[in-house]
Amino acid sequence: MLRTLMGEGRQELGDYAASRCAFVHLPSPISRLPSACLIAVLTLLSACRAERADPPRRVLGGMVTLVPATPTPRPEADTAVFAVPADSLIPNDAMGAAIRRGRAIAIATRDSMHLERSGALRCVSCHLDAGTKRGALPWVGAYARYPRLDARGGVQTVHERVNVCLRRNLRAPALRPDHPQMEALVAYIAFLSRGVRLGGQVEGQGDDTVTVRAGDAKDGARVWKAKCVVCHGGNGQGTPKGGPVWGRRSFTTASELASWATFAGFLRGHMSDDGRRSQLTDREVANVTSYVLRQARSR
Repeated sequence: MLRTLMGEGRQELGDYAASRCAFVHLPSPISRLPSACLIAVLTLLSACRAERADPPRRVLGGMVTLVPATPTPRPEADTAVFAVPADSLIPNDAMGAAIRRGRAIAIATRDSMHLERSGALRCVSCHLDAGTKRGALPWVGAYARYPRLDARGGVQTVHERVNVCLRRNLRAPALRPDHPQMEALVAYIAFLSRGVRLGGQVEGQGDDTVTVRAGDAKDGARVWKAKCVVCHGGNGQGTPKGGPVWGRRSFTTASELASWATFAGFLRGHMSDDGRRSQLTDREVANVTSYVLRQARSR
């Protein structure tokens, strides 16, 4: 009788496990464990169930884990150290050639992609030091964040994200995923993300912030003439020292840089003669941002 009751108890626990952890199949050896051991196993499985990620969805014939467009804040201990892989780690094969080609395209985008009639910006105009500068929209760890959900809830691949940048900032035509230039750019971004786990965060991502949330465009024009024209020109057309910031050869109205907060943060963090944090005050940054973003640019 006792043996029968224990068997029924194990069956009830097995049924309970199936209802609580549908994704877990209890193999027959577990069903033969003593009740106390089985309860301990089920407790562990329940804890695992509470911490597991959302199940992957089928996308383009494959299984991928979707990463939210806005990453969930993580404990500091769960954030990877910002580390740029050494060139010595680039392999001496076709992949290594693609990585080096991708970096060359990022540095000389217009010439590499023959964009004479498009914008005058380059990938490195925004992703400073070829995507390796901390706090300057770096590509270190970027590959690990794709595929991801975009703002509309759709799935965005790293190839699609590269095309968004090319279209909005360089007014360049989209590249197919198997285009040699796209493969090279993605290979380089993947190399810079070496060792970062899927969905992982890396310190130094994004750009700077400012405390002021509104600006005076009139005063911004004054600051521009005094401190910005040497690199970007009186009409924002750009010079050999700095890219254009308005006009038909600059980023479009759809670009992330056309966002007040993004442009102000980038200006605050990097726009100075030596490429370090700007010497402008937060108020001056806000005013210059308001002035620049009022100027005409392509849609």
